[in-house]
Amino acid sequence: MTKLNDFYFAVTSLETLITFDATGAPVPGLAAEWKVDVANKTITMVLQKGVKFHDGSDFNAKVAKWNMDGIRQSKRTELALVSSIDVVDDYTLRLNLSKYDNSILVTLGGPVGLMISQAAFEKNGGAAWSEKNPVGTGPFKLVSWQRDVKQVYARFDGYRQKGKPYLDGVEWIIVADPLVRLASFKAGESNITQNVEPKDAKQLEAEGKYQIATLASALYALAPDGANPDSVFAKLPVRQAVEYAIDKQTLCDTLGYGYWKPLYQAAAPGSWAENPKVVSNKYNPTKAKQLLTEAGYPTGFKTTIYTPNSPQIIVDMLTAVQGYLKAVGIDAKLEAMEQVRYGDVYAGKGWKDGLAMAPMGLSPNEIGLLNRLFLPGSVLLPSALRPSAFQQKLIEVGAAADNDTKQKLTWELQKIGADDNAMMIWLHSNVGVVASQKKVHNDGFNKTIGVPWTPADAWMDK
Repeated sequence: MTKLNDFYFAVTSLETLITFDATGAPVPGLAAEWKVDVANKTITMVLQKGVKFHDGSDFNAKVAKWNMDGIRQSKRTELALVSSIDVVDDYTLRLNLSKYDNSILVTLGGPVGLMISQAAFEKNGGAAWSEKNPVGTGPFKLVSWQRDVKQVYARFDGYRQKGKPYLDGVEWIIVADPLVRLASFKAGESNITQNVEPKDAKQLEAEGKYQIATLASALYALAPDGANPDSVFAKLPVRQAVEYAIDKQTLCDTLGYGYWKPLYQAAAPGSWAENPKVVSNKYNPTKAKQLLTEAGYPTGFKTTIYTPNSPQIIVDMLTAVQGYLKAVGIDAKLEAMEQVRYGDVYAGKGWKDGLAMAPMGLSPNEIGLLNRLFLPGSVLLPSALRPSAFQQKLIEVGAAADNDTKQKLTWELQKIGADDNAMMIWLHSNVGVVASQKKVHNDGFNKTIGVPWTPADAWMDK
C-alpha cells in the first residue's frame, strides 16, 4: 500500500488512537481515555492494554510515541504544535503542546493517528517496505496487494475486540472505470461499491434492490491565485465576479442529481460550521459584469482553469463553469492534467493567472480541512490567498476551550473568508454515495464523518 492516507483501505488493517461516534464526538480507539489540560497545554492519553500487532509485537506507549514522532518529523502539519511526547508508563503518554489547539485530539482520529508496528517497520527495512506492507492492530491483516488492482485481507484471530471480526476476510477490488464498477456490482460480483456517481445512484435507488448510504464527504472550490500580486485575481471584485457568474444551483441539479448542494462558504450545508449570516453570492451575471468593470476589466480577460483529468464528472462541471465565465467576458482555458502533474499545482509550485480546482475531503471536519490548507506552513494550494486575519482567526478557533466558543469563532472565520475576501470560489458540497447488496450489514460506510467504515462490525447473510 503506497498511500497509507487512503483511509478506506488503511482502516481495514490499521486502527487510530481515537474514533468518532454518530455525533462526531471523539470516542476511544486504541486510546482508552484521555485528559486535556488547557492551562498546562498537555493531552495525556491512557492506551488500551493487551493489544497486539499482526506480527505479535505489543502496542504500547513507546510504540505510539514512535508513530507520532514519525508524523512530526515529516512535512505534515497536523502535529506541528506537539513540541514533545513523554512516555509516562507502559500505557500512558503525554503530548506537550507549544500552544493548546482543540483540533489535535480530533486529528488523532484521522490518518496521522493510524498506528503501525515499530518492530515490523525496523525489521524489514523501514518506510519503503512498510508502505506496501502495513502491519497494524486492526481486525484484518494484509495478505496480498497488487497496485491499482486488488488488496486481500484475512481475519486477524488475535484482534483486541473478542469475537470480532465477523467476516473471514475482505477483498478490495480497484476498478477505475465507474461504468465497469457499477456493472460488476449489479451483477453481484461485489457486495459494496464506493464513489457511485449521482446519476447512477438515482438509478440504483429507483430499482429498490440495493442499500444506498450517503454522507457529505467533500467540498469543491476553485482557488484563485490571489497570493500573486500581479494576478487579476489579486483584486477582490474579480474574485467576487467569478462567483456571481456561476449558476451553482443548476450545476447541482443537472450534474449532482440532488446529491450536490451549492456552497458559499467553507462548510457543508447544515453543518455546525456554517454561518447563516454569510452572504450567498448567488448567480447574477449582471452583477458579475459590473464587478469586472469596477476592477478595470470591462471587456473581461483570459485565464486558465487547472484541474485533474478525472473524475469525468468534475471535468464536465468545469466545462459548464467555463461557459458561465465566457458569458460575462472571462475567457477561461480548461487545462485538465494527469494527477501527478496536477499534484505540482495543488501541493508543489502552484499556478499563475488562473483558478485551480480544489477538491477537499471533510476529514475530520471543516476546521481540519481549513487547517490543512491555510495554517502557516501548509504546502497545499501554495498560490491561494491567505489573509493574515483569516490565519489568525483560524488559530483562535483551534485555541477555543469549549464548543460554543469554537462555533462563534468559526462563524467569524467564515465571514472573513467569504464576505470580506472571497478567498475561494466555493462550488458545491459532494455527498459520497456507497451502494451495498441487501445481505450486507453494519459496514459503517457513510455513517459518520471521520469514520471510513467499520470492518470489525460488518457481517453478511449467508
